[in-house]
Amino acid sequence: MPSPPFHIQSQLKQAFDRLNAGQTEEARRIGAAVLKSAPKEPNALYLMGVLHHQNGDLKDAAKFFEKSYAADRNNAAALSGMGIVRLDQQRYGEAAKIFEDLRRKMPREAVILNNLGIAYRGLQRFDLAIPAFEAAVAAHPNYPDSYANLGGLLTSLGETGRALDILKRGRQRCPKDGSILLNLADALTTQGDLNGALAVLREAVRAVPSGRELRLRLASLLVNKGSFDEARGLLKGLIAENGDDPTAWFDYADLVESRPVDGDRSPAEYRKAGLAAFQRQGLAADPPPILSHRIAQAYEAQGDYDAAFRFYGRAQSAFKAGLKSVGKEYDRRGTERLYDTLIDVFRTLPPQDAVPPESARASRRPIFIVGMPRSGTSLLEQVLASHSAIAGAGELMDIPRVITDRLPPDGDFAGFIAGLSDSALEEMAADYLASLDAIDPNARHVTDKLPINFVNVGLIRRLFPAALILNTERHPLDVSWSIYVQKFGSDLLFDHDLGDIGHYYREYDRLMTFWRDWDSAITPVRYEGMVADMEGTVMPVLGRLGLDWDPAMAKFFETDRDVLTASRLQVRRPIYKSSVARWKRFDGKLGPLLAELGALPARYEESL
Repeated sequence: MPSPPFHIQSQLKQAFDRLNAGQTEEARRIGAAVLKSAPKEPNALYLMGVLHHQNGDLKDAAKFFEKSYAADRNNAAALSGMGIVRLDQQRYGEAAKIFEDLRRKMPREAVILNNLGIAYRGLQRFDLAIPAFEAAVAAHPNYPDSYANLGGLLTSLGETGRALDILKRGRQRCPKDGSILLNLADALTTQGDLNGALAVLREAVRAVPSGRELRLRLASLLVNKGSFDEARGLLKGLIAENGDDPTAWFDYADLVESRPVDGDRSPAEYRKAGLAAFQRQGLAADPPPILSHRIAQAYEAQGDYDAAFRFYGRAQSAFKAGLKSVGKEYDRRGTERLYDTLIDVFRTLPPQDAVPPESARASRRPIFIVGMPRSGTSLLEQVLASHSAIAGAGELMDIPRVITDRLPPDGDFAGFIAGLSDSALEEMAADYLASLDAIDPNARHVTDKLPINFVNVGLIRRLFPAALILNTERHPLDVSWSIYVQKFGSDLLFDHDLGDIGHYYREYDRLMTFWRDWDSAITPVRYEGMVADMEGTVMPVLGRLGLDWDPAMAKFFETDRDVLTASRLQVRRPIYKSSVARWKRFDGKLGPLLAELGALPARYEESL
């Protein structure tokens, strides 16, 4: 395309200088003057697209970028502008096509590769997003966005080790970048390092004090740490700063529900404000899946169960599609085979071995709390951890670790456990107890409430024949629905589909029924019992430990300890009964779940 006349070049230079200096109205005036004399001038059209985009006028921004590109097909900046607008509009398919076209023309341009990754991430094509982000990192090692986006995506997929490696490299290159620090904090939180995550977020807020996402995440982490006053101050400030942010309203509603103070309105009013903010954003057709999930929770709290079910379904379908794109999918037959093998192997083994009192295996210090996710494991641990003789360690990964450290690649899990020698068991028990000492060297007992340890009950009993194993139980439909409406990490895989949840619960029940028949010392603890009569339900557990009731247990919600699980707010509230029979709000919509559970709900109700 021929160069424009000198006077137009001069005007355009002046306009872009004004834009770069933040003088947007003057830049707009000059750009409009150029277009009046040269309506198809591509650079002036591009300038107007940038100005409209900065002003949040996406429709007109797209129109000007499209006109600019039509006037000059070599104008990659205009095409990129079109792609960025499509990203902002969440029209990810169109954005992906635009950035693929640009990648063919400029295969080593980090910004284009990064935006392509964002588009594929929006489409839940994580298999394509990851290599796009990786290519952006390789193309420009000092470009921070690609580190942040790649690390954040890997964390969401459960690839925390890879995420930490990427994000730490990015931090070395760009030490003050808020997006890298935000995603590094998320990865550290996922790994269980709350103190490290808190330090990173405080550093990030100091570096970028205006960073809204940083302050939102800091407030969330402060809730995990039990620092409610500071979290409250942050959230109130964020709402005052921008009342159109639904996440801040939803987070504040959750906080008020657990820790109300004088002057607070009801949580329902804050959630209503969050829904109104969401609707003002104009994203009602297709919000991002995490926001869809929060919206669903708010609609459920408002009593609009049809809308809640619709938004839960949108969120979970998107989560499932993203995991499937990278080969992560719930394997029903694999679960059945594993439990078949465990039952076959342990049926012939005694549940308890006689061990000498000086053995690490003789320890009664660990308390294992196992069960389905959302079955009350966090509540039971919080109550027990309020006792002066008991420390709560949360969801320790040490039992899985002592297995994976020793299990050969592609080894037979059940056969490996059954074949462990006494010396190997002694070594593993000592290894595990050392991890408890690192958590609290003085507590008489330490709880380990990793729910999935129900799979490892056989090993736990072989390691610690005298240790207390508690199995939390809850109505199958309440457990299943509570799983569906929570946003877990990517490790469960079954939690995004009602049919898969029902299948997993049925298999859990089958294995747990075997363990309780195999080892009569396993103690069941009913969630419904804890809600109705906490002291009466927990006293038999204390009796097994030789402990009396501690008055602090009645105020378990005031116990100061880190909580990382999905129950982080629930366990900081006095006992409430609204979670019992919650599934009935959605009766008539749970067909796939009911089909998988079969007679289990009726059987459980008969046993209450």
